[in-house]
Amino acid sequence: MSSDNNSGDSALQQQQQTISLEELPLSQLQNIKNQLETEISELTEAFTQMKQAQGAFRECKNCIEMLTPENQDKTIMVPLSNSLYVPGKISNIDSVVVDVGTGYYVEKPTADGISYYDGRIEQVQSNLKKIQETMEKKQTSYRGLLELMQFKITQQQQQQQQLSTKQTA
Repeated sequence: MSSDNNSGDSALQQQQQTISLEELPLSQLQNIKNQLETEISELTEAFTQMKQAQGAFRECKNCIEMLTPENQDKTIMVPLSNSLYVPGKISNIDSVVVDVGTGYYVEKPTADGISYYDGRIEQVQSNLKKIQETMEKKQTSYRGLLELMQFKITQQQQQQQQLSTKQTA
């Protein structure tokens, strides 16, 4: 059975053979450049969305922290839509209803609500760090690819000039 695994491993190694970018023609380098641009754009969009989610979680946490005895029975504006509000009173400062995703809501004690949002903020921060690291790697690859493409273009131009010089001589 181990010999079967070894033959499978060697086949996998052959498939994972690396190709030097210097060996690729400009058209393939252009395709790689386009792919990197797309990936960087998608990562940038994901980063922006994660930052927005983090801001929303911070806002939720801040709202819970405002549920203090001093604010009990105060009148607030309760949103019914993005542009429609009704007056309401803070009657219960001991618990909150938390949106835990996909349409599920859970009633939690105020302290647990704060802990929940702290956890979500940390989770998003961790994801932001991973996205940032990946973006930096992709951008470094992109810059290196642009340098290589510029070098190849310059090389081609020099070869064309040499050919045209030989033909005119």
